[in-house]
Amino acid sequence: MKIISFEKLYNTEFYITQPIAKTQYWAPRGNYYSAIGKPKISHTLLWFKNCSATITSKDGTVLKAEQNQLAYMAKGLEYTVEFHDTNTGIEDTVVVHFQMTDGDGEDIAPILKPIICIKNVDPAIAVNLDLLCEEFRKNIVCIPEVISIVYQLMATVCQKQKRRVTRKKFSCIRKGIELLEQDSNLSIAEIAEQCGVSECYFRRLFQEYSGESPMNFRQKHRIEKAKQLLLSDEHYTIGEIAEELRFSDIYHFSKTFKKFCGISPNKYLQNEIEKVN
Repeated sequence: MKIISFEKLYNTEFYITQPIAKTQYWAPRGNYYSAIGKPKISHTLLWFKNCSATITSKDGTVLKAEQNQLAYMAKGLEYTVEFHDTNTGIEDTVVVHFQMTDGDGEDIAPILKPIICIKNVDPAIAVNLDLLCEEFRKNIVCIPEVISIVYQLMATVCQKQKRRVTRKKFSCIRKGIELLEQDSNLSIAEIAEQCGVSECYFRRLFQEYSGESPMNFRQKHRIEKAKQLLLSDEHYTIGEIAEELRFSDIYHFSKTFKKFCGISPNKYLQNEIEKVN
């Protein structure tokens, strides 16, 4: 299992497959669930819609879940759940199971312990969770729609976790992080100045936050945009893309593109056309 944190998963291409969702009623089942001795075969999002619970991991770690919170449990985990304040006649929880892999088909997970990933499920998220259950009550399920909803849920979870980490550990450079993610054309020194820290300190903390230098982060994401522009129906020239993405000239753009992709922009476009044909 490859571990990719929620905040890094936010900027990572990953794949959701084999989703399923359903409502659950726990009073008839003794208000208890156990996965001890039978590791979970899928990733799980569990919405405590009308109850609370105590989740206990195999190692004895205890997690308290309140009503209207959303928990995430990774594939392969073993744990128990004791449900509290369950009701008669209305669903207690909504569960979503799915597989999650990287581009090479390897299983990935953001964290290998149960976690409350959303502390207060807002109406929009609640609607999506209910829609998933409604879809799986049908005889014919629209899998693309279901997968798109699960992607939205995971994107929301990743975004919230990313913001939480940024607020805490990287609060002093949060403005700089936002500027780079918005593709500001300010220099790294100017961005550091706006954060009220030295350029050296900003570079070091940003490296810790993203796993790469600020300049590498900026260039990598500009190249991803360049690939999209190359393949668009607008038929942008190399010069137009270089200007759009604020490279100093075509040579600088082509050199940077080859650094990240291993081939020139024209060769990349040619290869993609050949794949289609």
